[in-house]
Amino acid sequence: MESPESKNRIIRATLDLLSRSGLSGVGINQVVTASTAPRGSIYHFFPGGKLELAIVALKEAEESEGQWFRGIFLQHESIAKKVDLLFADAAKLLEASEFTKGCPVAAVALDLDRDSERLRAVCCAIFMTWQSIIAAGLDEVPEPERPYVAELILSTLEGALILSRAQATKDPLLRAGRILGDMLDRKYLASGEGVDSPH
Repeated sequence: MESPESKNRIIRATLDLLSRSGLSGVGINQVVTASTAPRGSIYHFFPGGKLELAIVALKEAEESEGQWFRGIFLQHESIAKKVDLLFADAAKLLEASEFTKGCPVAAVALDLDRDSERLRAVCCAIFMTWQSIIAAGLDEVPEPERPYVAELILSTLEGALILSRAQATKDPLLRAGRILGDMLDRKYLASGEGVDSPH
């Protein structure tokens, strides 16, 4: 009988591979090696093969990273503090991986081609979920603008992750978080534009 732990190990291994190498780096052989699960277990749990594995792993990332975003943006802190904390956290995680692991959803999105509409829809939905979580914590920002500011934060984070990974230094992430946080603070907090500012 196949165990739930074996399934979880396969999902975690797939997610790790996606974070490092994108979709092109995930094959059944690589998952077998990384998870130490029998090949038969992979097809037992994921009869759809690589595509199903990737989708399930991305959904796992949606949940885990969504909790990370909630933990930061639901705090009673200024927008600058939240943004700075987000980018500093991302920098620590990237450094801990020795600059080998980025965002798995972004990595898959970069691998998409014209035949990848199902995966494109999954990546798009995950990014939208994360943007909604971030937007819900932007109290200083007028409500109609929150989705766009959340999009700016997320896109800046993803871009800074790529630069930090390419340069093998967390400096681009730390700089981007500090500058973006300061810009948003000046616009929405210092100017008093926000409708729900705690100050």
